[in-house]
Amino acid sequence: MAILAELEAVTFSYGGLAVLESASMHLKTGEVVGLLGLNGSGKTTTMRLIAGILDPSRGVVRRGFRRLGYLPEERGLYRRLSVQRYLRFVAEVNQLPARSVAARVAAVTEKLRLEMYRTERIETLSKGNQQKVQLAATLIAEPELMLWDEPFSGLDALNQDLLLEVLRDLRKDGVTVLLSTHRLDDLELLADRTYIVARKNFVEFVAPERPDSYRVRVRGADNLLVRFSRCCTPVPGDPIIGYVSRGKGVTVHRAECPNAKALLTEED
Repeated sequence: MAILAELEAVTFSYGGLAVLESASMHLKTGEVVGLLGLNGSGKTTTMRLIAGILDPSRGVVRRGFRRLGYLPEERGLYRRLSVQRYLRFVAEVNQLPARSVAARVAAVTEKLRLEMYRTERIETLSKGNQQKVQLAATLIAEPELMLWDEPFSGLDALNQDLLLEVLRDLRKDGVTVLLSTHRLDDLELLADRTYIVARKNFVEFVAPERPDSYRVRVRGADNLLVRFSRCCTPVPGDPIIGYVSRGKGVTVHRAECPNAKALLTEED
């Protein structure tokens, strides 16, 4: 698969404070990639760098896409517009041919089950439906790359399942999706690969060779601690599995805790 976007040795600073430092990652055509990290770790900054909203302090950002759909964590809706009028506006901003705008608006509202709300003002909608309007806006121009920042925010269980369907369709159509979250549970069901933002760099989860293991690859991170949480079998003391050193990997077996979630925490 071709590389659609790439950060190579990127450093980005706010007011002299580095958020990312010599960080590298890439996105390939047609894959769903997760971005996991604590609040303030650099997930949104990464998306803005890829989108071209921010420029790196050092390093290179390569972009091989022409059409982009970006869902920011903060809502940017024109609340007094109707759903239909807002999506038509987004289509016009993206320079869709006038003859195709009505069909695209109909298609994305149907996909996200917003048909009954097309003529409703956005400010009258629930938080979840407003989130779905923003998601619809990212789909309107049929982009090659989707950047979704916390897309599950505000969605109930039914609409989370709907979003899973949309993601499966995007993958089938060869669209690349980068989605950020602070919940590993979301990414286990969705992502082909997952990057964790840790110590101003990226740690990559690689697909496990066995269903009872995780393989962890570290890029530029010192001394990351691999732990289990919510183990189904009690483990005496702190269930430390192993340390990951710079440039090396470790396979974490989950035979004793098949329902556990693997977490990475920084260790001084």
